[in-house]
Amino acid sequence: MGDELFGLVTEATGLPQDMISAELNRILEKAGVQKSSLTLEVLRKILAEYVQDVLLAAKEDLAEPEKAAANE
Repeated sequence: MGDELFGLVTEATGLPQDMISAELNRILEKAGVQKSSLTLEVLRKILAEYVQDVLLAAKEDLAEPEKAAANE
């Protein structure tokens, strides 16, 4: 089921599959999850953490110009 789910997700994004496949593989590897054992529940958890990380990084990037302006 894991390989099928992986393929479905990479296809459903509508983005270049090679790019999404590489990023999703990186995310799974970081989480210690084998693609072949991927379940919907695990995928939800991993992607929720990924979205939180991305939003936190974006928030920090947006705060940098404010910090730089305050120090001038």
